Amino acid sequence: MANQHGSMWDHLSGYDRKRLLWCLWFVTWIGLLAGLFDRVFYEYVVIFSAIHALIVLYLLRFQVMVFPSQVRIAYFAWVAVGTYAPYMVILMYITTVGLATNLFIGYCPLARMLYLLPWNREESFSFGLIIRVFFSSPVAGQFKPRPSTKSVAT
Repeated sequence: MANQHGSMWDHLSGYDRKRLLWCLWFVTWIGLLAGLFDRVFYEYVVIFSAIHALIVLYLLRFQVMVFPSQVRIAYFAWVAVGTYAPYMVILMYITTVGLATNLFIGYCPLARMLYLLPWNREESFSFGLIIRVFFSSPVAGQFKPRPSTKSVAT
């Protein structure tokens, strides 16, 4: 993973970082809820998601391989496709529910999907890993699945 030492992200206290991110995600979620009534609001969600991604990228010195940057870039792409690609509005409904689970119980489905990418995980891809990733308890901060319960023979 890219080193984020010395970035503005590191200089924010954990409380300030958590509060800033929660507020950014909450505003996005409000836009998603408004989009359920009038799809024009989804265009604002795309714009706000781009701003959100740029804020986080700026705080991380534009390091795109850092996990928080990956989540924002993937989220922006997800809502852009859901807004502008024909017949893909289902993605907006999925993200409305997924973002609510992230905001209110700390379970981020997108972060869990991104964790499975080869450059983000520390173990080989397996069915057991998928199960642990999606059935691990909600976590504060960057997602890491619970450790494997396999015993290693010595």
